[in-house]
Amino acid sequence: METTPPPEAAMMIQFDPDIEFSHRDVGSRTQVIAHHAATGKFFQLGTEEYRIASLLDGRRTISDVMEQLAIDGVDWDPNDVAELIKRFVTTGVARNISPGAGPQPPQPIPKPTASQIFQRWLPQSLSMVISQRIPLLQGEGIASWLERRVGAVFSVNGMCVWCVLVASGLLVVSKHHREFGIELRRMFDPGMWMILFAMWAIAKTLHELGHAVAAKYHGVRVGKIGIMFFLFAPLAYVDVTDAWKLRSRWSRVQIALGGVYVELAFAAVAAWTWWFLPPGIAKHLAAQFFLVAGPATILVNANPLLRLDGYYVIADLTEIPNLRMHGRSQCGAWIEKWLVNIPSPRPLLSGWRRSFATVHAVSSVVFQLVWMSGLVIGVSIWAKGLGVALAIVAVLLWAALPLAKWIWKVWNYQSSEKRLFTSQRYRLVMLGFLVFTAFPSISYFHSPFQRRVPVVVQFRDEQIARAAVGAFVKRVYVSPGQRVDRGMILIKLENPDLRVQRDQKADDLKLAELRAIQFRRQESLSRAASEIENADSLRRQLIELDEQIDALTTYALRDGFVIGRGIERLPGRFVEQGEELLRVADPQEKELLASIGPSDVEAYRQAIEVRHATEVRLRGGLSFSTTPAHLRPRASVSLPHPALAATVGGPLAVEPSPNEGEPWRVASPQMQSITHLDPITSLDIQAGQIGTMTIQDNHTIASRIFEALSH
Repeated sequence: METTPPPEAAMMIQFDPDIEFSHRDVGSRTQVIAHHAATGKFFQLGTEEYRIASLLDGRRTISDVMEQLAIDGVDWDPNDVAELIKRFVTTGVARNISPGAGPQPPQPIPKPTASQIFQRWLPQSLSMVISQRIPLLQGEGIASWLERRVGAVFSVNGMCVWCVLVASGLLVVSKHHREFGIELRRMFDPGMWMILFAMWAIAKTLHELGHAVAAKYHGVRVGKIGIMFFLFAPLAYVDVTDAWKLRSRWSRVQIALGGVYVELAFAAVAAWTWWFLPPGIAKHLAAQFFLVAGPATILVNANPLLRLDGYYVIADLTEIPNLRMHGRSQCGAWIEKWLVNIPSPRPLLSGWRRSFATVHAVSSVVFQLVWMSGLVIGVSIWAKGLGVALAIVAVLLWAALPLAKWIWKVWNYQSSEKRLFTSQRYRLVMLGFLVFTAFPSISYFHSPFQRRVPVVVQFRDEQIARAAVGAFVKRVYVSPGQRVDRGMILIKLENPDLRVQRDQKADDLKLAELRAIQFRRQESLSRAASEIENADSLRRQLIELDEQIDALTTYALRDGFVIGRGIERLPGRFVEQGEELLRVADPQEKELLASIGPSDVEAYRQAIEVRHATEVRLRGGLSFSTTPAHLRPRASVSLPHPALAATVGGPLAVEPSPNEGEPWRVASPQMQSITHLDPITSLDIQAGQIGTMTIQDNHTIASRIFEALSH
């Protein structure tokens, strides 16, 4: 008995005639790259997939295509052929032109259904909140003008000069890495954010112009130039999509790296500028521009896990167009097969490229989850209410909607069957049951995360010698690093005016005492009492002057070693009152000052009670274990230590202090704890180093999430 073919077999599918095909040889295999000009997308096809696409001419039915494939010896299962054709249609590169499927007379535009709103309109609207692209002008003319003047930088000679320039810039930075490390911490100074933003905008404009010039140098048409807003941050962009038409892989790579290439050159110039400039704001700005155009560009633009320049370079080097689409499709197919038993479609990649795309997809998803979460949290903190709304939109767009669409897809898989619960629906319900059953456990189990308390190293019982009055340094009796004993003279200051004042007060005191005696003899008791009162006042002033004169000689108040910079240059110099002269401390006697915020107090107290050793990690990679000490009784808004302020790269947010002598205070009250360190650990670390102390979190997972969201 003859079986009736399914209706799909009689369909006639036509491949979009605007699609351009180009062939590339990769090893022993031939790949076909399809460029869909209308959407700007590229597709990679194997020879068999290309053969199927070439048969979709609008005159053959799907049955005819399958028969021709059998004649050609293409051993494909009919279901795989139908799945591939369906993918062509859904991606917009092919269309159904069967009788009855052609264009219809104009009809009133129907209102979108709930499904259409959910699948298309809502994601598009949310995407416009996260990212907007505004084309401004045609880039062809600008790129041509620039290429005629600076296009030689992409020649062989230009690349040689670039290598020398960048290598020399790296040499400057490597020889002064400590200074640039300090500049890196100063990037987070709130007072510099506007200047930093301006430098970032300049660097990214140069970046995009680098892409345009590189494309024009290789004869590629440059499209629109415009501005794109991503999470409210403006970014320049330039359309060099036609670079995919180049047959030379290395030319495509050079275009993809054109922006990074230009930025690194300017970063090297900034490094040399920093080296030549004297200390000051210009030197600081040169270092900041190096950090923005150098390390930041490599971390972001050259990162293959973000869909930026590095991603397109990897796609070119591996000859996998739409690398992310292939990798995520494969990962999604594997997850669907494992979770809900949906058969995996025929993969478009094979061999090592299939494995590479999968590994890249997993790595990029994990990295972007962390990266985007950080960006969204940062924007929500910076923009307050508007930032929180933006965070909600981001969660809906990147998590909630894709999950809902996937659930909808699984629920409707093979929905034509008469059974209410298919295998996929049963698995989906069980999966949801397990998730919602496990969710309440968040309210009971302790958080697996750890809390990190900011700490700073300081000397224990350190003597800080300061000038008691303004005076000249007469003599310095010690040198840096010298061992001193308690009571030893360190520095002697000289203030002749102070001694003159003291002698004059002594004379005035004697006169007042003589006048008091004279008035008593004259029985002028009231005038005698006045002189006695004046003598008492002069005597007190004389005592204060004697104390100031005694303070001109600084003694060691403890045993230890002399610490200080420029001590040998002090003799003969005038020092202001309160100016630091030197310090005396013992390198084997250091302590750890911990600053505990309100949200960490309870966990810190629990760490004290259990008396378990906690890990301390200092900047620079050094780590050691210690037992937390008891908290001091009161919280305070005074800055615990200057090195902890965010203005110098520390972890504590600060604000201007109303108190004289204290330029900053912490934004929220902090409690303090001082832990004494053993001599061996003290010798391994430096005073002023900041880091973190890791303590176990005593909150539940739910409360930790709520705490993060509330901040």
